Amino acid sequence: MQLSNVFFFLLVLLFLFSGCEKTDANPGAIPYDCEFVQNDADRDGIIDEDERAKMEACAENAFTSKEEVESNLVGEWELVGHGEGWLPVISQPCGYILISETELTFQYQDATIDTIYQLEWIIEESDWQGRTSFALKIPSGNPVGLSAGKFCKQYMYADATPRDGNMYLYKKVK
Repeated sequence: MQLSNVFFFLLVLLFLFSGCEKTDANPGAIPYDCEFVQNDADRDGIIDEDERAKMEACAENAFTSKEEVESNLVGEWELVGHGEGWLPVISQPCGYILISETELTFQYQDATIDTIYQLEWIIEESDWQGRTSFALKIPSGNPVGLSAGKFCKQYMYADATPRDGNMYLYKKVK
């Protein structure tokens, strides 16, 4: 009798495990390999000459229509530049954005945040004193590290450092 119970138990286990498929523990994960490291000695929170040159070149060649911005956003973007306002103390975070036509997946890691978001996005167009501007907006509210107000072919960025905010510079990688 015990042998049949053992056989039955093994058969049930075999049935249970044969129906299992390996699934990704984090289905929102994107193929991005970056680990945040705080380095107080490198003063990485200060915008360097290379980051400033990329932002200036992007501003000079910025898209002028909402349609251009929206179509160029689809793809993969990596955080390649970071700056902080008046007291730059945090090293460059890790940031990666995968954008489809309607949704984006945003992976971000810094000294206090380590998260992945899947969010809908829109480009908001505004006009102030005859100058048109665009901004990447998330209807549910923009998370830290996900901001852009200047868009060109290879870069997008937001620079709020003059007002003691942060700068995030993303490069299109795919």
